[in-house]
Amino acid sequence: MNYIHKLENALVETNDTLLKRSDRAQEFREHLASAKFGPQADGSRGDLIAVADVQRWLWYIEGINDTY
Repeated sequence: MNYIHKLENALVETNDTLLKRSDRAQEFREHLASAKFGPQADGSRGDLIAVADVQRWLWYIEGINDTY
């Protein structure tokens, strides 16, 4: 296999990995937006984790916002 084909294969693998990571990050964002983390029936807060912090970390991991 020549060098160009190796690079093309590496590019395909890298793109697949990036798409999977992006899909999983989006799935996590949807989970964080679910009713589980909203206000509870008794009026208490349901966001037992710092959602904004998790969002910033996800953006950082994806390289969307390099100024973490």
